[in-house]
Amino acid sequence: MTQNQLYYPLAVLQDRQFKLKYPNCSNSSTICDWSSVSKGLPEWKQKLLPMLLDNKYAESIMFINTDASMNLLSVFERSKYLIRTHILNSHYKAVIDFESRLNIQSISCEPTELSDFIECKLLLILNWYLRGEYHQCLQKFIQLLTDIPNLVELMTSLPKDDIFVTNETIFYILTISAFVSIPLDNLDTFIHLEELEQFHETFNVLAGKGKLIVNSKFMMFFEWWHNDMDDICKSDYFLEKKWDIVSKTMRQKIYAFYLRIATKIEISYFSERVGLPQEVVSQEISQLITEACLNFEIQGDIIVYSGFNPQKALQETLSRGDITLDKKLSLLSRQNNNLRAIINEHSTLRESKNARRSKNTNERPMNEEEVFAFSDSEICDYSTDNFND
Repeated sequence: MTQNQLYYPLAVLQDRQFKLKYPNCSNSSTICDWSSVSKGLPEWKQKLLPMLLDNKYAESIMFINTDASMNLLSVFERSKYLIRTHILNSHYKAVIDFESRLNIQSISCEPTELSDFIECKLLLILNWYLRGEYHQCLQKFIQLLTDIPNLVELMTSLPKDDIFVTNETIFYILTISAFVSIPLDNLDTFIHLEELEQFHETFNVLAGKGKLIVNSKFMMFFEWWHNDMDDICKSDYFLEKKWDIVSKTMRQKIYAFYLRIATKIEISYFSERVGLPQEVVSQEISQLITEACLNFEIQGDIIVYSGFNPQKALQETLSRGDITLDKKLSLLSRQNNNLRAIINEHSTLRESKNARRSKNTNERPMNEEEVFAFSDSEICDYSTDNFND
């Protein structure tokens, strides 16, 4: 499906952003003037859609929630436009609130209302993907398949004149989410879930490419992943937003798989498997070892299992503790020095004043409480230091 077949304002937004980010992208089509397309739309759409094109998302949400013309829309249709607007605004957290709202609304037998409900649910899945919570994408889709057994069939029959996110994009989101979030040992079981049969009949990428992973044919998988899949995701408005992250995550899963079963392995071997230069692979593996606290170290081209050394681990822990303790003691020392300076200053002042007042027998010397009464603010200034920095 081309951009021109999408919901038209989104097609315009895609075209603008792709041309800005990828000036030479062949998938970036030329979109004609929006005003020539909008004339046949309802009046409320003619007001709302230009706001979206101008990135006036706060005004758009205000319009949807308050304009009298929006009362003609059903709860699900109005929710659909609100969710779309939040997603365009990258305000993904706000979309989560719609989950509970949709679940308590009853659905009538009207086909349009069911279509709007399904799109709202698909938009929630899209939102989880954009938040980087890929397991939630799968969980919500499986639940939706359970609630609506013929979901995939209904998805293919959704109205084609108002498409915000294509079915193909949703299917790729689910495929990506499965690859990066399902453990390799469980991927085959997941693919063969009974609930996913209708999904595989319509879209066989997950089953086909997942089989390569299950059979440890990683070179063939990454040849597809870094070429065909890379082209697909980089030319899609939504998939592109997370592609760099998920692409790297997929490679790290394979690195971790091999490191789990080997005590020594060459970086060149990984480079051959994932189809990337050794420099890139070495950097990614080094990051994986550091972030996951793996007991491996890189020695030239070799990744070696270093084993767990409790004495070394204890030494590192104590070293970190010493640094923290030294920092706190240094701070306490500065506070004590500051307080000592204040006390010395006011002791000198007290002696001076008492000496002058002793000449007047009718005037008693200042006691310590009176001397320090006017210095509280100064002491408070120093006492604001704490041990949390």
